[in-house]
Amino acid sequence: FSKDPRFTEAVAHKVYYGPVYFRRESEPYMTLAIAGIRRDAGVSVAEVNLKFIWEVVSQIKVGNKGQAFVIDSRGRLIAHPDISLVLRNTDMFRLDYVKTARDESGVSRQGVEIVNDILGREVLTAHAPIPPLRWLMFVELPIDEAYAPLYESIKRSAWLLAGGLALAFLAGLL
Repeated sequence: FSKDPRFTEAVAHKVYYGPVYFRRESEPYMTLAIAGIRRDAGVSVAEVNLKFIWEVVSQIKVGNKGQAFVIDSRGRLIAHPDISLVLRNTDMFRLDYVKTARDESGVSRQGVEIVNDILGREVLTAHAPIPPLRWLMFVELPIDEAYAPLYESIKRSAWLLAGGLALAFLAGLL
């Protein structure tokens, strides 16, 4: 195993994060390797089931109908509240906003924008990088839910304005 990237990268950089792969074409896994403190201490390698990340991501609440998800460096979905999308090895790079979340160098660009999600709904989305793994985490909130407080404020202001105008009209009559 001395020529294996898991070993050579871990010795060179103290840690190795392998690419995400799907075991039995359904469950996402990743290889992690950590080198010992001394050169003769060796390297510990672990195969990690990323399905457990789903439990964490599914607990993230974004408003009432919003959601969070994580993609790997190749744009494949690795954590989403709808686990069936993950188990189907969904390629999220087909969505323009996911594709443009990284520039040509592979570095994440941050921003908030209004886009259509995987189901075609209009959502407000933001993302943040997970640097050592080159993953991205996205959060999405349906646009109607995002603007609901603004619409309520406009409605209250309209009622107050109408009430003020009615009082002014009655005072003008008197």
